[in-house]
Amino acid sequence: MFAQINHMAMNSPNWPMMAKFYEAVFGLKPSSKTSRPANGVSVGDGYVGMNINPLRDGYVGGLDHFGMKVDSIDAALERMQKKFPEANIVKRPSTRPFAQYSGNDPDGNVFDLAERTSKLSEVYADQMEEKPVPDRYLNKFAIRTPNAEKCAEFYSEVFELEPLNKRFDGPGWHLTDGRVTLSILPWSIPIFENMSIKRPGPDHIGFKVESMDAFKEHLGAIGGSNPYLAAMPLGGSKESDARKAFLAKAATGKMQIADPGAVWIDITDE
Repeated sequence: MFAQINHMAMNSPNWPMMAKFYEAVFGLKPSSKTSRPANGVSVGDGYVGMNINPLRDGYVGGLDHFGMKVDSIDAALERMQKKFPEANIVKRPSTRPFAQYSGNDPDGNVFDLAERTSKLSEVYADQMEEKPVPDRYLNKFAIRTPNAEKCAEFYSEVFELEPLNKRFDGPGWHLTDGRVTLSILPWSIPIFENMSIKRPGPDHIGFKVESMDAFKEHLGAIGGSNPYLAAMPLGGSKESDARKAFLAKAATGKMQIADPGAVWIDITDE
């Protein structure tokens, strides 16, 4: 395909511990292509990387953005300018090891871009294509945004992500690069009834696992052996029950949890 989702990023004040959570629970491995111990940690499944960056002044913790590698930056920019004048890209500083450019969709959601011919496009490719797909891997990045349909059209037309709406009954638009789904979910004030308002932007990530039963047993064992790596429980009060139901309604998987930094995760074995 023209584009491939190759990384996701979050900000956390406890970024080393968060990396250990994703290693211990989902089997992600530290990248051998980059080392920036003072600036964050990168772990991944060999296809998609997870950048966990220190939470810095003025920024918001939690999910921050995702990134793609594309056949041509120029072609992507030309398509954007032709039909989506609200969208744009900007060249990143040379000190960034993960992206040549950053861009925004029509609603201002941010993504990174790297061209396939650049060294940056392979920073997460620690696993060759001919090797088996790991038992557990990143399979979704979800965004909540006011103009969801227009943004879904943007990612489909500019980056040729394939629509998957017929596969899911939940709200929103779902597109894929062949392995990872980009879910574009609607945002408006009324949908947050009985809970605090969550601002537009990145909403949750997803994982494919080999077996729900095996994963649940493993998750319990990790939390039991080390409470710092335990998943954050969902539900338990009127408002947290509302949040749990809200996530479950939008998610496409079978089980939802939150990591120790409160990032929502949707899990499936299908």
